[in-house]
Amino acid sequence: MPRFAAAGRYIWTLQRKLPERLRRPLTALARRTPAGRKLLWSEKGVSHELDFWTRWLTTKGLHWPDDYERRLDPDAPLTEPLIVERLDELGDDVSVLDVGAGPLTILGKRYPGKSLRITPVDPLAREYDRLLGEFGVEPPVRTGFCPGEQLLERFRPGEFDVAYARNSVDHSLDAPKVVRSMVELVRPGGYVLLRHVRREGERMRYSGFHQWNLDVEDGRLLLWNKVRRHDLTGELEPVASVEAYRHHDGEEDWVLAVIRKLDGGGRGGPQRVPRTRTDSRT
Repeated sequence: MPRFAAAGRYIWTLQRKLPERLRRPLTALARRTPAGRKLLWSEKGVSHELDFWTRWLTTKGLHWPDDYERRLDPDAPLTEPLIVERLDELGDDVSVLDVGAGPLTILGKRYPGKSLRITPVDPLAREYDRLLGEFGVEPPVRTGFCPGEQLLERFRPGEFDVAYARNSVDHSLDAPKVVRSMVELVRPGGYVLLRHVRREGERMRYSGFHQWNLDVEDGRLLLWNKVRRHDLTGELEPVASVEAYRHHDGEEDWVLAVIRKLDGGGRGGPQRVPRTRTDSRT
């Protein structure tokens, strides 16, 4: 694997030296193979993400100072409507997996009458830890290392009430697999909740980690790029119901998805999977 990574970096360096008329067809060809997609994803994405978060930490939030303060506040209330609107049916103890959370989860840590257990994960958690250390920042809840494609290797099926992702599924190498894994990790009657800027890959011209697009067509949740297209509403139909819609908040055009896992009989129920590990309550 190290040899492949080194070879990949060498090829990528050579590719960038080619004229634009040659780079484009080579990039298009690379997207059609698993190895090529992985190379493009890793080489274009990591430096882009670390640069953004370095600037965010340097300026304490870039254009969003309130965001900086909220992420570092251990008593910040949970305000994400996709989650808040479903808390009443999830019980007193609510476990939330935040997939692709970045160095500091955006989710609030408190909600009246609820005990929240927030578990943030990210494939760049180790790099983010080093970055936070450089700035002397101690996160209220530390992000753990886990690529979205490896969720089922770290967590048990049915372990969470909610699996949440904000502007991260479309950053994944294998985005459809990430969504399917999130569905498997929530209990029957639990939710996978997605909030993503519409067609981010197209808008960002597939730069950095922006390799996928989420969209809604005729009420169906679509996940696609220049090579692959997935109708998630249809693909998930045997195991989950999918409600997808667009919402413009005055700044961004969002694609929102509420995916509710069904029980074995095709119904969404309040069943819970018994926990076999000690839960830390936040």
